[in-house]
Amino acid sequence: MKSQSFFTPGFLLKAIVYTNIALFIISLIYSGKNTFVSINPLNTLTPAENVLRFMGASGRLPIIQFQTWSSLVTANWLHGSLLHIVFNILALRTVVPLVIKEFGPFRMFSIYTLAGAGGFFLSFLGRVYLTIGASSGICGLIGALLFFGKSRGGQWGYLVYRQTSGWIISLGVIGFLMPN
Repeated sequence: MKSQSFFTPGFLLKAIVYTNIALFIISLIYSGKNTFVSINPLNTLTPAENVLRFMGASGRLPIIQFQTWSSLVTANWLHGSLLHIVFNILALRTVVPLVIKEFGPFRMFSIYTLAGAGGFFLSFLGRVYLTIGASSGICGLIGALLFFGKSRGGQWGYLVYRQTSGWIISLGVIGFLMPN
């Protein structure tokens, strides 16, 4: 009788998504009445800055003032508004299955974590005061897919490369249009 692995690709995706959601809800609970509520969808349900710092936000302030280098990893799991987490979860649900298919679950998680930490380190070097979100980890996953598509070749490689190129163009446009 063959044993089923508990650590499946579906489980990993759900674990990442639910961890992001749980930490967002916890940040809102701890923010309490200091949660910023607005009709502007970019700012709806924004946790308090001090709560985000306590929970592991990264940037110049946490690293220089509090020496919290661990924030390079923890900030990848925090989000600054309802729209922020919704977009990142949609991106994760789109990108993670393909990365798991091509690289496996452990490599996907490694790429996600290391790309997130690398993005926050670059933000630190760029003197960003405070930063959070899964965007740099997601961009790392997209970059891995772009590399895979280009290096694999063939019809499948071309399709992956073409799809990820479109995501990169979209991310560039969003980066210039949205504040922060």
